[in-house]
Amino acid sequence: MKSTRLPLFKFILFLAGISCLFFAAMPKALASAEDQIDKAVVASQTWVALIDAGQYDESYAFGCGAMHDKVPQDRWAQVLKALRTPWGPVVSRKQISHIYKPNGYEGSGGEYMVITYDTSFQKLGAATEVVVLKWDGGKWRGAGYNAGAKVSPDDDSTPSSAPGTTETHTEPHVTPPPK
Repeated sequence: MKSTRLPLFKFILFLAGISCLFFAAMPKALASAEDQIDKAVVASQTWVALIDAGQYDESYAFGCGAMHDKVPQDRWAQVLKALRTPWGPVVSRKQISHIYKPNGYEGSGGEYMVITYDTSFQKLGAATEVVVLKWDGGKWRGAGYNAGAKVSPDDDSTPSSAPGTTETHTEPHVTPPPK
């Protein structure tokens, strides 16, 4: 009489191996937004580069579903063109902060990243840009853009948060290396 334990044991080992391969190959889209904070910074740079280049339709396509629900594409392009064209090209842009908001932003649910830049435009001079990204479909997508002249050249303030909200300030990720 043959033992059935050996074939059963081999089958279990085979299934365990397949399971390990399956879990190792899971798409990164299933990773949480908090695990992708550095990618948010890259996404914001990509998005503002599209805006800088006047590629407003492409920048709209980079936006999240919530942005598309609030702002029609033609309005997006119209506002950006009116805002950015008179300022001329970007002379410099320096990231001054990014804040991870796991519990939503300004009444909207979901995970957000608020990235603030100290920017200089050819015809405007010193300005502050605030880029809001939302974790949408497994990646960071544009949710909002705001820019304007600085009140004073020393103003490098970042957006404040409402009391009682949960957020993670991640500025150490953007601290420049010592000279």
